[in-house]
Parts: sequence; C-alpha cells; structure tokens
Amino acid sequence: MAYFNHAFNKTFVVSSVEENANTATSALTAGQLALVDGSDWESVALQAGAGVPTIVDNLGYIVQGSFYSKDTIGNNPGHGGYKESVKSKGLNPRYITKLWSTNCLTASQATASLSLASDCAPCGKTQFMRIDVKGSPALRFLNHNAYAIADSANVCCIDGQEYIDPALVLGAMAKMALGDPLIKPFVAEAALNGVSAATLSAAGSGYAVASDVATTGGSSGSSGLKVNIDTVTGAGGIATFSIANVGSGYVAADVITISGGGGDATFIVDSVSAGGVVVSVTDAAGEVVQSIYTIEQTQDGTYVPSTTPNAAGAKVSAEVKFVGAYVDTVFGNCSFDTRDHYNKEPVEIIVSQLDETGNPCNDCGVASKTPGSMQQTQGEEVIRELIMSERYRQSPYNQGNADSARIRQIELSDELLAAVDRTATYRAYYVQHSVPRFNNPTGVFDNDQYQYKIYVKCSDAAAQTAVEKLLTNIANWAGDNGNKISVETNAYW
Repeated sequence: MAYFNHAFNKTFVVSSVEENANTATSALTAGQLALVDGSDWESVALQAGAGVPTIVDNLGYIVQGSFYSKDTIGNNPGHGGYKESVKSKGLNPRYITKLWSTNCLTASQATASLSLASDCAPCGKTQFMRIDVKGSPALRFLNHNAYAIADSANVCCIDGQEYIDPALVLGAMAKMALGDPLIKPFVAEAALNGVSAATLSAAGSGYAVASDVATTGGSSGSSGLKVNIDTVTGAGGIATFSIANVGSGYVAADVITISGGGGDATFIVDSVSAGGVVVSVTDAAGEVVQSIYTIEQTQDGTYVPSTTPNAAGAKVSAEVKFVGAYVDTVFGNCSFDTRDHYNKEPVEIIVSQLDETGNPCNDCGVASKTPGSMQQTQGEEVIRELIMSERYRQSPYNQGNADSARIRQIELSDELLAAVDRTATYRAYYVQHSVPRFNNPTGVFDNDQYQYKIYVKCSDAAAQTAVEKLLTNIANWAGDNGNKISVETNAYW
C-alpha cells in the first residue's frame, strides 16, 4: 500500500442474515446475507460471543442473494446470470485489515427564536426583525444566501399606553417574514405542541406551594412541561396549579405526574397548541405562567394583548420560534436518475432584532439558534452505491433516454430500485481486506484492497443484530488466525 491507498468497493443491501450452516449460495433469498466457506460454497453457522466460525484452511466469502427475479432477459441465454448471488472476493483472515460500522443518525431541523421582554416595544417606535437563511438549499435556489426584514409598523397603541405587548409585535413581524417569497420555502413556524389546557385528575399528597415544578410522563419525545403549585389542601394535596412551561411534543389525553411531594399528583392534558409563540406573564413574586399561540392567533384576535405589558404585577414577555422547513424536489423510481440532486445539508436560520437604523439591537431582545444535523446514510446514497456496484458486475441500468423507464423494466433494473427505500435512513457496516502481491520485487505494484459496504435499514433492528453478529464472527475468525482486530464504532459516525 505504498502508493495507492484506495479500495475497490462492493455494496450489499441486507434484509436478513443466514445464521445456520449448509445453505447453498443459490438458495439465498433476495437481500439475504451469509458468510460462506469457499470449499463447498455453503453458509457457515454463525457463533455466539467469542465463537469462531468453521472455515478451516479455506477462504471465506460474504455472499448475498440476488435482487433479480429472472436469470435472463427475454429468455436469451446470452444475457443471463442475473440471479447469480452477489459475492465478495475471497477473504483471507490474516489479511482482513478493518471492520467498522456507522450509527443511525437521523436528520434534525435547524431552529431559531427571538424573545422580547415587557419593555422592548415602546409605543411610537417600530420594531424590526431580520431572518437569514444560509446553506446549500438557499444557494441552489438563489445562488446566494437569503434574508428578509420584517417590521411591526401596523401595531398601534391606545391613549396612555406606554409599551406594546411583545407577543403582538413578534406575531406581526413573524407573519410578515414568513410571507416573504424568498424566506417561505425555507422557514416555517415551529410546531411546539405545547400544553395549552389541563385538568387535575389526582390531588396527591405531601406537596407544598412551589413554582416551576418538573413533571414526568407524556407522549414519546415530549419534554419540558413544568407547573406552578398555587394552592394545596391540609394534607398537601394540590388544589390548583398553573402552567409554568408549556413544554413541547405533548398530545391531548396525556397523563402527567407532578414531581415532588408524594409523587402521586397527576393531571390530564386537555389540549395542546402547535403554535410557535410562547407568552410568559410574570407576577410580582416572580412566578411565571405561560401560554402558547400560533402566529396567526396573535393577529386574529384569539390572543388578547395586554395594554400594560410592563406592569409590576403582570410583566408580559414573549418568544417566537422558527424551524428550517426546506423540502427538496424528489422524483419517484419511475423517473429516477442517479444524476438527480438530493439534499443532505439542512438550512441554517439566523434571527436577529434590528433598530430603526438597521443595526443590530443590543439592548433589547434575545436571539438564539440551533443548527440542524444531517442524517448519516440516506436511502438516496444507498441506491446510487448499489447501482454503481451492480454496474461493475455488468448489470444494466439505463437512464437519460425518453424510453429509459421501459428499458429498465425490461432489463429488471426496477427490481434493483425496489430493493432500497430512498426515504429511509440506513446503517452501514464495512469490511476491508487486501489481497497481497507476493511476486512484487520492484515494489511498483500495491496490494489490491477491497471494501464491502453492507447497508441495513435503521428501522430493522433484527437485521442489524444479525449483521453485527456476522462481523463479530469475522473478527473472531481473523483473531483465531493471528490477526487481532475488532469491530470499530463510536458515538460520532
């Protein structure tokens, strides 16, 4: 490997693993993987734990059943062999150099928010908000990053009013920004599904009056809900409570347990709001009560704004939240082309408050953002890898012509496309080995190096477990032959 450190690749897309012995390669079903003994071309039994598979003084092979349902095209024996199983090069346990796997990392949206305090919007002064959209989706759409500036010019005060309700201001600016044709394809209002109403179902015991009390329970993915215990009975049962933090990810009828006390007070979520505007009212004692609205509700009269948002006993603050919402154009399998673009990078959103001169406002308003993350291995990447691997096997794949869809049907390429879920996330497992050149006196030639990519759907836990067992058996087999290697993985890839 002195000069050429690349490897020849082959791709397997796996739905199951043959873990028992004596299954012929011709009997493997589509997407079924096996570790095969080169002496008889039959599968070997996969061992548990540190067990070593029985491959003695022979090469081993990674073999997968073909995705093609017919062996020939048009019954022409000159175009045959499509049902032949997919095989690796012969594996010598002493020359297996690396085994590793990736994690199932799903994509996450970028988020951004802007908060205004009770005294951030004086009457007679227009507020401005800027949204920037950055990343490859914006660059492909516009050839430059996008931004828009929105204002609160249509929000008016009544006689004697000193400050404008910040929820009203944020709602007006957010509505204008999201209506901008350059921003609309990339940004949307966050759908928090925060709790908007709840009913006490069990008073519990041992509680005391307290603020910002944590809760447990709720739907999968829900978090952040907190309550204020406003009054209690003599036995410490909760009599009344209010929402201190609306949380996110809840659904109606969720049963929530209030922490502390005897841990036995519960309430039922009556309704949730998918809105992205959270309004907080702080009383003179510092206790916060939150409510949640959509941007439209802050403008259509559903939300009743305060005319004294900076009052000592009821200070009103608000926060509006946005998420990246770009959806790329995706064509179906019928017109699929490997040259089609598929998006990997989530958009980045930056929200900021500006003063009337267009400069950043540093004395009021708090902006925050969280970058999105890319999923590890998309189905779009897997299908392209699989097609390329099959092309090296001389399997046809026609594209770019007016009749390509018909030709792909004739040449069985549609069965290859159907083998991969392009909308799914896959976990990748890798086996790398070399075939040494013993007759290489000048050192000009490098050892041939091969890398096998084994893709398994992240939703298929059984197949993942089976493939991990197969890789562990390969590592044990290599170790038994003096090549001490292990399956590498970490939390980052």
